[in-house]
Amino acid sequence: MNALNSIVFVLTVFTTFVVADRKLHVEWNPGCLLEDHCSKFSKLTYIRADGENDTVHFVLDATFKPSLVIIVTNRDAVIQVNYTEDRENNIKFTESPHYTFASVFNNLYEFNDVNDTANIKNGQNFITMDFKKFHWNTTQSINNNNESVEILLTSNSYRAPGINKTGVVSVTLKVYGKKDIGSKLPHLVHTPESGELTLTLNNLNTNFTKSRFAIELLTFSSFPFNKSEELSSNTFSDDKLSGGTFLNYLLNAKGNVEGGGFLSWKPVVYKAENTHALNSSSTIQYDIHDHHYENDWINTPLFNMYGNSLFGNSSQFLLKSFNVSFGQPNDEFYAKSNYTYWTFLVGIGAPPNSSLGFLELSIIASLLLMLTITMILIFCIFMRWMSSKRNSLVYGQ
Repeated sequence: MNALNSIVFVLTVFTTFVVADRKLHVEWNPGCLLEDHCSKFSKLTYIRADGENDTVHFVLDATFKPSLVIIVTNRDAVIQVNYTEDRENNIKFTESPHYTFASVFNNLYEFNDVNDTANIKNGQNFITMDFKKFHWNTTQSINNNNESVEILLTSNSYRAPGINKTGVVSVTLKVYGKKDIGSKLPHLVHTPESGELTLTLNNLNTNFTKSRFAIELLTFSSFPFNKSEELSSNTFSDDKLSGGTFLNYLLNAKGNVEGGGFLSWKPVVYKAENTHALNSSSTIQYDIHDHHYENDWINTPLFNMYGNSLFGNSSQFLLKSFNVSFGQPNDEFYAKSNYTYWTFLVGIGAPPNSSLGFLELSIIASLLLMLTITMILIFCIFMRWMSSKRNSLVYGQ
């Protein structure tokens, strides 16, 4: 059955993921008839993206750890949620999903970067903040006749034994019904099968004068392909879109088969609301590891979907984690602006490629112009040679 689902999903990727527009529909706690009852158990924002032959479901869950789950099904499949205290397997679909991919905000770290290396491995005095202990409030907006949806999760405090944080932590999800470019730098290119997630840390009180922050993200893939995820980087000239950021990181769960899930980002973080290159700093990304800690996954909607089948030696799922830290040496730490803004993509299918940047277009135009001038010169030289050839033949007679 898993193999059949894999084949169907891969065929779906090739036949319908050729950037076809999708119609978006948004619902808070889908299928709920008594909101006061449902909100006691769940904080789900559900976005349904209907294509010609399939549907991509985006489930953003703020009940515990902020999580984005992307599910591909046949077009007629409908989500079903049972709003009770028993969370195991209480999110289902009327037809079996072809594929599921997810990203989870697991932990936020503060560390003392005493040597100003910006590397979490050299940090001291770590403070770990579990994302489930933030109290999340949800707001949403729908733009351009359901062509795009923006969901905002915000929290203004964190309380845990020995930790007292004030300031605003927010997670923003943007989903678009067609291929488009993010409205703010770094202008990530996304498809209707991907969501743009942004983490913002605004005026968080810090414990050290040299504080930096980092996050741990979890990723989930419903069939493992070759049981591996790869973190790769590639360089390209894309100055028109990303303000001088030429590097792109890709975490890809496709294994040996096209069409799995992915995370993609540029290693840039902004230290002011004005996401200008002058306000930017860098990120550092770290190795990917297996992540089988049950307590972390239980606090995600994946447990609602798959229950205890997530765990154990018989699990067929790809469960991973990795860290990203914010800042670079000599950028004066988080305290310089008390603001951090980082954006990444979560999606399925082929990762979107950035369109040609200004530098690339300039080079291509210059080459074409040089080629045209060269052809004209060759033509003129040839015609002059032919003319002189005819004259020599005429006068030679």
